[in-house]
Amino acid sequence: MPVLNIKSYLDSLPYVLIIAIILVFPYWGIFNAVKALTIILFLFLLFKGQIDLKNFLKNKVIIALFLFIGFTYLSTLWSSASPVLNAEFSLNFARFKYYFLLIIAIYSASLTTKQIKNLFFIMALAPLYTIVVYYLNAMGITHLYSALFFHGESKLLTHYLMNNFFILYGTLYFYIVFFDNLIKKDYKVSSLAALLTIIYFVSMFIDKPSTARLMILVFFMIMFMVPFFYVKKKYIVLILLVVLGISVVFIKNSQGIQQGIKTFSTAITEDKYVGSWGHRLGFAIVGLEIYKEHPLIGRGICDVRERTIAFAKENPKYFVGDPARHFHNGHINLLVQVGAVGYSLFLVFIFLFLRAPLYNRFNYILRSSFVVTFLLLMFGEHYLSIEQTSYFFALFIALMLLYHKQELLEREKNRETLQTH
Repeated sequence: MPVLNIKSYLDSLPYVLIIAIILVFPYWGIFNAVKALTIILFLFLLFKGQIDLKNFLKNKVIIALFLFIGFTYLSTLWSSASPVLNAEFSLNFARFKYYFLLIIAIYSASLTTKQIKNLFFIMALAPLYTIVVYYLNAMGITHLYSALFFHGESKLLTHYLMNNFFILYGTLYFYIVFFDNLIKKDYKVSSLAALLTIIYFVSMFIDKPSTARLMILVFFMIMFMVPFFYVKKKYIVLILLVVLGISVVFIKNSQGIQQGIKTFSTAITEDKYVGSWGHRLGFAIVGLEIYKEHPLIGRGICDVRERTIAFAKENPKYFVGDPARHFHNGHINLLVQVGAVGYSLFLVFIFLFLRAPLYNRFNYILRSSFVVTFLLLMFGEHYLSIEQTSYFFALFIALMLLYHKQELLEREKNRETLQTH
C-alpha cells in the first residue's frame, strides 16, 4: 500500500513543480527558482522515461520555434562583436536558454486537460501579491517598491513593466471568463469574473509610480477582440459601440494617456522626441534606420547596443532625456538582430501555433487573445528579451501545446469507449 502512495505522489510531482514555477514567475527576488525547478522537472521526467521526443520531433510548432531560436544564436557568426565576455550576447542568449528544457519537459508531462486548464487559472492568480501591494501603496498603508529597480524596500517585487505584464494576463483571463459565462448565462461566475477583471485592471495604474499606458491601450484592443468569438453578428456592432464608448471615456479622462498622445504628436509635428511615447517613436525610427544596414539576416545579437550608441552620437535628437540605448520595440529589435529571415521564422512559429486546432472554446480564445496581446506589447517594450516575460511566454506556449496533444488523446479514448459500448 505505501508503494502505491509513493507512486501516486511521484505521478503528481510534475503538476506540483509546474504550479511552483508559475507562482514564482512574477517575483524577481525568487525568480531564479524558476530555472532550478525547470531543471528538476526535466530531469525527473527524463529519469522516468517520459520525455516525449517522438511526438516532440513531429510537432511543427515546436520545431519552428527552435529553428527561430537557433537562427538567433547562429547570428553571432556574422556579428561584428565577439560573444566572449559580451554583456549583450549574455542577455540575448539567456532569454531563450531554458526554453529547451521548459518546453520539452512540460510537453512531456502526463497532465489531464482539466489540470492544464487549472494551470492557466493559477497563472492568472500568481501576481495577487503585487496587486495587493499596489492597492496598499495607493492607500498610503505601505510604500513597497522594488529594491532592484526603484531603490525601494522590497527584494521580491520586480520592475513595474514586468509586474503589469503578469497582471495584464490575469486581467485578460478573467475578462474572457466573464464573457464566457455571460454567454452561458451563469451570472454568478460572470459577476465574480467581472469584479476580478476590474480589480486587476485598476491595479495597473492606481499606484502612481507604476505607469501602465501601454498595458491599458492593449487591453482595450483585446476588449474589442474577445466578443467576436462569442456573439452573433447582429450584436457585434452594439458591443463594439459599448466598448468603444468605455475606451473613449477612459482615454479622455486619463492624464497619462493624454500626455502620451501629446508627446507622440509633438514628435511627428515638431521633430522633438521627448516623453514616453515621443522617445519611443524616435527609437523606432533609429531601429528601422539601423535595420536597413543589414536587412536580410540582421547584424547579430552581439553589437546592436554598440551600434545604437554610435547612432545616438550622430543623431542625439532621438535620445533626449533618455539614457537607454534600445528601441523599446521588440519587433524592430528582432529585425535588427536577425533580419527579415529570422523575423520570418518567428512569424511562421506564431502562425503555426495559432493554427493548431483547439476544441475547447475558452482555451482557443485565451490562446488567440494572449498571443495578440504579447505581439502588441512587443511594439512598446522588449518583452521577448526580458527573462521573466520571455519564459512566461514559453510556459504559455508549452501548456497550450500540451493541452492540444492531451485533448486529442482524450477525444480518441472517448471515441473508442463509445465504439466498445
